Amino acid sequence: MNALLSRRSLFKVAGVAGAAAVLPLTGCGSRAGVGTDGVTTLRFMQNKPEVVAYFNQVIKDFEARNPDVRVVQDYNEGNFVPSLVRNDPPDVMTRGFAKETADFVHKGIFADLTGLPAASAIDPKAQELVNSWGRYGQDETSAVPFSLAAAGVIYNRDIFAAHNVAVPETWDEFVAACGTFKAAGIAPIYGTHKDSWTLRQGAFDYVTGGTLDVAGFFSRIYAKGAKISQDAPESFTNNFGPALPQILQLAAFAQPGAETKNYADGNAAFAKGQAAMYLQGPWALSPIIQANKDIKLGTFPLPATNNPADTKVRVNVDMVLSIARHTPRREAAERFLSYLLTPEVVNSYNQKHAAFSPLKAAPAVVDPQISGVAAHMAEGRYYQGAGTYFPPSVPMNNYIQSLVYSKDSGRFLADVDAEWRRVAERTAI
Repeated sequence: MNALLSRRSLFKVAGVAGAAAVLPLTGCGSRAGVGTDGVTTLRFMQNKPEVVAYFNQVIKDFEARNPDVRVVQDYNEGNFVPSLVRNDPPDVMTRGFAKETADFVHKGIFADLTGLPAASAIDPKAQELVNSWGRYGQDETSAVPFSLAAAGVIYNRDIFAAHNVAVPETWDEFVAACGTFKAAGIAPIYGTHKDSWTLRQGAFDYVTGGTLDVAGFFSRIYAKGAKISQDAPESFTNNFGPALPQILQLAAFAQPGAETKNYADGNAAFAKGQAAMYLQGPWALSPIIQANKDIKLGTFPLPATNNPADTKVRVNVDMVLSIARHTPRREAAERFLSYLLTPEVVNSYNQKHAAFSPLKAAPAVVDPQISGVAAHMAEGRYYQGAGTYFPPSVPMNNYIQSLVYSKDSGRFLADVDAEWRRVAERTAI
């Protein structure tokens, strides 16, 4: 049956090595479905240790309304793959949605939620963002979005006001704003180039996502697999090449010594007003404000072209909800997942964490820190960053960091095309 996985294929999906043996992900696990007291115990695995307290309260509220169900929270995401190997997956889980999670979808790890009434409350644009990675079967819905994090350009509103700079709506206006700040002795952008992931999710993803159909490109290149050359229409060279000068220009707007600064340095420096802008997502807002409670922050999407209609927001599908395909506690799991999808849970979580609710009837976002991207989010003008489409075995962060340091665009493109072919030949992507 399709749901059968070998240990080797499972470890291959997870990006680690393993031994061969057939592992049926069926309902024959060792845990009983219902205890002697008539209470069903669910294991809920979520991927963010910092929100344990929030979900503890959600679980408490759910259990008060469903006294026949007990929910145990597991916030160590490192337990996920071992639980599959043990044939003991969590009943309900949240994960960030990127290439690795999509691979689990393709392997049939998660149940089809298409007929779940609560799933119909999801905005189709948000659901399509998840489905665009591919499905298990033709029309299954294996994961439903719970939280969308919109990453853009965080800016110091006081610095912008002091220099009469408006939020730029075109690339030329953005470059002009950077010139104004530089002339005034202010770093236009605080760079944290020592942490290579910040270059990938920032300059690389913002420019490529703002100038390319990222999802369409990766759909085409995955279809080609290893049968691709550097001069092929689907190659990185022919699609990403035009974006590289802008990526390098963005990196050049950073303060001197950016290559020695990491993410923590950037949060602390930006809190002190040492730059006008910061290419980060909402996860940076809290540490910045903790360091300076009086700072006034805003966020806008990077305009990568001179046509404002082209401007889109980079999003992380920060959390999706899924149910294990063969859990023997399916009914209780559906009840809990449906409760997680109620507006009181979804909307309050996203308001609390400066993120966007994927529900159709989500309230308008008024938080001034992120309201600058709210219209784009409401209109579905967003994309998943190109960096999230690469298998974990491709060291894209390192390649992008080397590009910024060497400024050798030709080498970067040749390396990425060659790396893609190697991985495609190994894994049959």
